[in-house]
Amino acid sequence: MHRSLLCLLAGLLLAAGLAACATPYGVYADKRPIEVLKDDAMLRSRVGDALRAQGFTGVNALTVHSYFGRVFLTGEVPEKQRSKAVQTAQGVQGVNSVTPHWFISLKADTEGDAAIKLRLEKNLVSTDGVTSSRIDYVVNSGRVVLLGVVESETERAAAITTARRTNGVRSVVSYLFKRDMAQAPLQPPQTEQKPTSL
Repeated sequence: MHRSLLCLLAGLLLAAGLAACATPYGVYADKRPIEVLKDDAMLRSRVGDALRAQGFTGVNALTVHSYFGRVFLTGEVPEKQRSKAVQTAQGVQGVNSVTPHWFISLKADTEGDAAIKLRLEKNLVSTDGVTSSRIDYVVNSGRVVLLGVVESETERAAAITTARRTNGVRSVVSYLFKRDMAQAPLQPPQTEQKPTSL
């Protein structure tokens, strides 16, 4: 029964992604209770559905992650539509908070981002003290956002350092937090600044 539930959750988590550059979450290494995993997977799916219903598709598509009911939105959205995206997510039942991370639109390099993602995944797997399967990440024109629930501040710092040292990464922003910080305030929403040289 327990194994069947884990398999079901893994399927839900894989199906709930909105963008190609987000990693599936590692159910077995996750620091959330099974009940919370299930609720977060369903919440992620419902928020994604609500955003698509409001026209956030294609170039305006958002990546959605949820941990303990805390929803994170990442993507390239015109400034005039950002508040609508946040309000749409906030209107979904079960959402405790919404933290957006907006990227300034740059010349897309899908192949480059895919290569960076593979290098980052490989580097995280080989980093001592980091369980890569519980860390999600989004890559946008070389800019990396890390998300998830980690074991300790040491693991969080190691993941950030590894991402920064990955070839092709321009910047790293972390929304990684420990389970006991699930109710604590996060850093303010961020908007990526356009690099001085491209």
